[in-house]
Amino acid sequence: MSVTLPAPGPLYAALQVCHPSGLPDWLNDVTPRCATAAAPLQLDEQQAEQLAELAAAAWWECQQADDDGHPLVATFSTACREALALLERTVG
Repeated sequence: MSVTLPAPGPLYAALQVCHPSGLPDWLNDVTPRCATAAAPLQLDEQQAEQLAELAAAAWWECQQADDDGHPLVATFSTACREALALLERTVG
């Protein structure tokens, strides 16, 4: 399966911030160092489900921080929401 993530840079940043203990090696390996122009990801079903879980947790964290006034909350929230919508359409 091939997945092209919308706004890969903000999504990767959101995942890094919301999962400080680290991301799965497979995700770090396929994401370019600066993550601004990520190529389509070749994900198997397990990886797609894992990415969806990570993005859902990050989106939840963004929703909890919505009133904090941090300028990146809206950007991170949008990136997570868009990734989840894409994964839902792709994985079904």
